[in-house]
Amino acid sequence: MKRGSLPGQVATQFKEGHVPHNHKPAGSERVTRDGYLERKIAELKTWRAVHVLNWEAVHGPVPKGYAVIFKDRNKLNSDISNLLLVSRAELARMNQRGLISSDPTLTEAGHTAAKIILATAKRRRKASK
Repeated sequence: MKRGSLPGQVATQFKEGHVPHNHKPAGSERVTRDGYLERKIAELKTWRAVHVLNWEAVHGPVPKGYAVIFKDRNKLNSDISNLLLVSRAELARMNQRGLISSDPTLTEAGHTAAKIILATAKRRRKASK
């Protein structure tokens, strides 16, 4: 009997080399509860969002403080032409003002508006000092 285990417990433990029935190999994809498409990139529960993987394949790593969003709000459309890199501050303004649309052109315009809103607020803070 293994040290620290209760009688009868060892017989029900997984055996060495056992693969659970719900195991997914690396490269498998799933949709999260939030609706994002994820891909398993390595064993032992290493999943990454497909849209971030696609962005990083073309543009390199996502900088700290930034997020990759969908221009058409469709979380399953991970095509690189549908992705937009925005700062967390810009994303907050876009969400507050309803500047993210299902029309990609309007979302891009909303991103520009968020940049203007942040720049205006920064100038006002600077002027009041």
